[in-house]
Amino acid sequence: MRRIDSSLASAGLPPLERSAWVEVDTDVLTANAGVLRSLAHPAALGAVVKADGYGHGLEMAARCAVGGGAQWLCVADSAEASRLRRDGYDGRVFVLYPVPPSMLTTMARLQVDVTVGSPDEAQTVAARLAPDDPILAVHLEIDTGMTRGGVAPTDATAAAAAIAAAQSVWLAGVWTHLAAPEDRAATGEQISRLDAVLTELSGAGIDPGAVHAAASGGLLAANTDEHAFVRPGLALYGIHPGAGDPLPERVAPALAVKAHPVRIADVAPGTAVGYAGTWTAQRASIIATLPIGYADGWSRASSPGTSVLVEGERAPVVGRVSSDSLTVDVTGIAGVGPDSEFTLLGSDGRDEISADAIAGVRRTISWEVLQQLGARLARVYTSGSAPIALRPESTVTITTAPGAAIPSY
Repeated sequence: MRRIDSSLASAGLPPLERSAWVEVDTDVLTANAGVLRSLAHPAALGAVVKADGYGHGLEMAARCAVGGGAQWLCVADSAEASRLRRDGYDGRVFVLYPVPPSMLTTMARLQVDVTVGSPDEAQTVAARLAPDDPILAVHLEIDTGMTRGGVAPTDATAAAAAIAAAQSVWLAGVWTHLAAPEDRAATGEQISRLDAVLTELSGAGIDPGAVHAAASGGLLAANTDEHAFVRPGLALYGIHPGAGDPLPERVAPALAVKAHPVRIADVAPGTAVGYAGTWTAQRASIIATLPIGYADGWSRASSPGTSVLVEGERAPVVGRVSSDSLTVDVTGIAGVGPDSEFTLLGSDGRDEISADAIAGVRRTISWEVLQQLGARLARVYTSGSAPIALRPESTVTITTAPGAAIPSY
């Protein structure tokens, strides 16, 4: 039995500041990107690394995606785009949501592609840039049925014309987002609306630039051959989005959530555990406390109903999840001690707890399970089982093991 601190020390990495962490296998993540790139061909791979790389860490998720063949990186806001540039990525970055007007000059200078969703936004973008600013790449979003963002198809040509007429911006792309890729009829209607816009733009002599529509579900369920790139998010991280064909066999989850116990205690029958005593020991029990809670994104809705893996067995989470800890009933499991490694999400090599299973208990979706994982959890990056890098708690700076070959752009 080996604590995470020993593994990190052997790799020349500093210790963790708390005994709970996220572990990411960079080999798996890179391989996932390579498989999805082949699946998307001839469309390019535009890996979605927003929300801190779906909990995997923005910078490392981006490095692995590019290492696997991604030609675009997609983020949610200007802050994430800026982080990628600071990390050294000089390829195409696309921001999925409109950025604040005050950030447009920064995005132009960083050569980041931004989104526009109305004729007014197109004019605002052009007006905010100074004559000596670099030309800003703009993608016009078309609302084909998601009803979340974008210009109505009837207004698309006017918006595109406003962008094309401006001296400070250029129309780099036209895109939409599929609301229900598992619904072939609904998806067909959305693609038809997008195609009608493209036909109208062509008739007006406007080049739409890169056309893109499909995310993970669309990649697996729809024909994306004629689009410039696809934008898989969840599939990149080895989890099926619930739409389309199964993921290729070589695509697998790359992330695990782990912890060492901070307390192991014998409790008598009738002892209440946790806030409000919602769980009471029915027999003499052994309760382990793990230093992870809802402040780390481990939802209070995880108990009752979820289990963890320890010493080759499943153990139920009992009592209410607290801000900074949760409790597990390890009664009858041999060998549990202070050095035991508990797996809350992912594989321990013998069994696996999936994000889908946790989402089912929480009555949510696997996207949320991953994206809620907080910055207080250090990210330990591995190649297989060997630690190669660490992003300590509450930072975005990656510390590399001496001599380790970590993914780079």
